[in-house]
Amino acid sequence: MPEAVQEAPARHVQAMTVARRDGVIWRAYGTAARHLIRLAAPAALVFLPISLVALLGLALVVDESAVLVDGSFELLGTPGRPLLVWAAAVMLASLAGQAVVLPATVVIAVGLLTGRPVATPDAMRAALRNLPAMLLLALLGVVVFTATAVAGFGMLMWTGQLLWAVLVMASLAVLALPSLLAVAIVTLEGRSAGRALAGAYRLAGRGEPTAGGFWSCTLTLAFGVLVFPAAAQRAVEWAVEWAVSGSVLGYGVATSALTLVIPAFQATVIARLYLSRLAHRSTAEAFERVVEKLPGSGAASPARPVPVLAALLLPGSLFAATLLVNPFGWLEVTQTVVTATWTSDDVPPQPRPGLRETDLKAMYAGRGDELIMFMDSFGLARLLTCSATGCPRTGFRWAEPADADEDIASSSARLHEGRIAVSTWSQRGQGDDRRVRLGLMLCDARGCVPGPRPIGEEMSVYEGRSVALAPGRYDGLMIAQVRELPERDGEVLSVTFCEDPVCADPWTKELARLPSRTSAYQEHGLVVGAGPTNRPVVLRFDEHAGSLALITCEESDCAEVHVERLVHGGWTWGFDEVGGEAGATMVVRDDGRPLIAYRDSADGSIRMLDCRNLSCSQSDPVILAGPGRFRVPPALVVDGEGRALVAYQDVDDNRIVVATCEGTRCTHTPVAKGRYALGDALAMTLDARGRPMIGWIDHSEHDWDLILTTPLNLPS
Repeated sequence: MPEAVQEAPARHVQAMTVARRDGVIWRAYGTAARHLIRLAAPAALVFLPISLVALLGLALVVDESAVLVDGSFELLGTPGRPLLVWAAAVMLASLAGQAVVLPATVVIAVGLLTGRPVATPDAMRAALRNLPAMLLLALLGVVVFTATAVAGFGMLMWTGQLLWAVLVMASLAVLALPSLLAVAIVTLEGRSAGRALAGAYRLAGRGEPTAGGFWSCTLTLAFGVLVFPAAAQRAVEWAVEWAVSGSVLGYGVATSALTLVIPAFQATVIARLYLSRLAHRSTAEAFERVVEKLPGSGAASPARPVPVLAALLLPGSLFAATLLVNPFGWLEVTQTVVTATWTSDDVPPQPRPGLRETDLKAMYAGRGDELIMFMDSFGLARLLTCSATGCPRTGFRWAEPADADEDIASSSARLHEGRIAVSTWSQRGQGDDRRVRLGLMLCDARGCVPGPRPIGEEMSVYEGRSVALAPGRYDGLMIAQVRELPERDGEVLSVTFCEDPVCADPWTKELARLPSRTSAYQEHGLVVGAGPTNRPVVLRFDEHAGSLALITCEESDCAEVHVERLVHGGWTWGFDEVGGEAGATMVVRDDGRPLIAYRDSADGSIRMLDCRNLSCSQSDPVILAGPGRFRVPPALVVDGEGRALVAYQDVDDNRIVVATCEGTRCTHTPVAKGRYALGDALAMTLDARGRPMIGWIDHSEHDWDLILTTPLNLPS
């Protein structure tokens, strides 16, 4: 016993000498790395049960806004009350856990730095004894954080300059950093929260020149506790993400374990800085009193790496396994930002094809995994091709000749044999005498070639006209066209029948004269489809009047024509509260019954008509969404199970939503969320496996992206 008493002062003097050495951060990091298992034990003991309970609670309270986007968990909507309560509970539990983990780790680090090791249970008990004071410190930290944020926001509102707001917040945060030393003072000296804060700022204050002053202490805490750990964590995450090549399990396990070991380095910096300041500003007796207050006998049991490593890896493993297996049936989607790697060279000026954010008009699944996107707005039509499995590389090509009329919107359709048919208008003459004539372009992987002959008669370039294409029931093509009548007294609707894909021998039939107002710029007002025995089914939407009409034929030669006014409408177009673009889309099912989705021009709502018969004289209306601020008309497909899939924008929540309908019973599922704002384009098709692929635009004030989203397990 006397020997121990005699050796104690010498040991403390040596510890003080070591504590006075420069290089607090690097020496602390070295200690943390050598004793990582022992220092990470408190985090593993506390956060493992919290993580398991949090994961179980997430599975119980998560709602339809939960989505697995490329294997990562995301919320696409406003969380419901149960989810908010769960998140708040997890946050409070984590804060309370941190109030135990950080001081316990500081105690272990101080024991290692002074040669008096502390066992993990003893350190945990010491932290729990001082938990009220630590929770008060944590509460004060929340108050300081809130005050800092309010001050920064106030400066931003006052000056309108983000730089000044950042400077104010950074200054206040720096001034608050010495309070981290209060963690060690509370735990090692047993002081109250208020006295510990006062002692922390005294330690950080000016003293002996060799110890450094307030700013030296502050910078040590800033870099050692905040900057370097955050930078190292981000760098390791990038390295792990690259090394595991997109493996959700590997990335989840590595990042979870990293999150749990970072406190070991932070706590060791706090411990070493506390001992350094204490050694410079106190006597050997005062230093000795602090060391002697360390809990335990000074003989810690050996570290147990296997249980600690298992506890570090288990939360990430369980979470990653949950994402991989998806036992709770969360929606899974794949998402590709087609324009993510583009540069200015990828979107060149004329005469090479370019792309604008309003160009996307239609999408088609090609052969294999090929995806073809039809682009056209205020210019010549183009085709953008890529792989449906991720668009690693894209290809542009013109779909119209260079001398075609650019002012008329083109239409497109995928033929049964795989090529894309595109409408185009050839020009002849100059100035006011210019004449145009309808023709076809046929496009495949090698390029686009014109059809063998023009279609229809020449007309003035100033006449209102619109065209829609659809494949026939067999190998041919149908072309619907509306032309403005003289004196703007309505329009005439005709259909051209092509017996073969190239339309070598077309014949045209006038079907009806309608009171609609023809516009060359309306891109969602005319739709054509082929019914049984190749009978044409034409949908005409007048966005100016809000009317919707369906024109069908009794026989394939259209000897008898039936016009059904589905929506009478009225002069409602253009109100500010409605805005956006009205329009309609249609699918003719195998039994001939049309299915129609449209954006109403009166109130902006998204609606669907499920026709009970071929002429749609009887139908079941469904309001899918609205009234609301929807920017573009919906997109519509029918999947292999006969369900109607309607994609539409939810502008208020900045989401893309898919309504899955069986008859009038519809399930609405958010499938994507924009980072900025939804743009003026939306298209959808089915991929080779019958899953919907949705193209949409996410745009900010200065940039935009074309995004492809594929839901893999839409609920019915």
